[in-house]
Amino acid sequence: MSQSPDLGAEVALVTGGSRNIGLAIARTLRAAGARVCIWGASDPVALEEALGAIDGGAGDRCGMLVRVDDESAVLHGFDAIGDRLGPVSILVNNAAIRPEEPLETTTRAAWTAVLDVTLTGAFLTSRELFRRLPQDRNGAIVNIGGLSAHRPKRGRVHVITAKAGLLGLTRALAEEGLGRVRANCVVPGAIDTGVRPDGRRAPYLDDAAHAAGSPEAVARAVLALADPGEPYVTGQTLHVSGGRFMP
Repeated sequence: MSQSPDLGAEVALVTGGSRNIGLAIARTLRAAGARVCIWGASDPVALEEALGAIDGGAGDRCGMLVRVDDESAVLHGFDAIGDRLGPVSILVNNAAIRPEEPLETTTRAAWTAVLDVTLTGAFLTSRELFRRLPQDRNGAIVNIGGLSAHRPKRGRVHVITAKAGLLGLTRALAEEGLGRVRANCVVPGAIDTGVRPDGRRAPYLDDAAHAAGSPEAVARAVLALADPGEPYVTGQTLHVSGGRFMP
């Protein structure tokens, strides 16, 4: 793949882009020249802090609070990006929720909430890229998968199902977009994003057999797959997991 992708003609949208892996992806795409918009779900402070960490001015980057499980909000969000930066040509579907709870106590509402954000949200944003991409432009979609879809663990039946669904969505989008829109999936392994919201350190970070990766490692993989100079890579899944999963 190209050593230094030039994304100067591209507009990138990163959902779930206000922290951790999403923010690292947004910063990496911006550093490669893309105009970048990040979407967060509900935290305006985190969104503003994330924007401050991305180089550029108002014409280079923007941030919005958009719930990807709300179809109307997604449509309005794409309208706003088009007005500010231009039509989206690179889409990174990173928005997800990942609760842990026993199968026996998982409610239908909890199940639906996870699938709506992680899978339906990716469908809605991908559909809008296809709808709005100018006919003389090519596009790239990168879905951020989950290791649990390949190495299941208990207590995450909804998360595993949603992330596995992203693999199918990736292939479907690749087929729909042949010759024009490429679609691939990046699956992070154990990524060190600091402590969890409950204040505890994620247990996989203490796995002596495998080093934890960085958000930037995932971002570099996304950058390679977003490179418009690589038109022949589509419908693939790339694991960035330090050997935790070897298909």
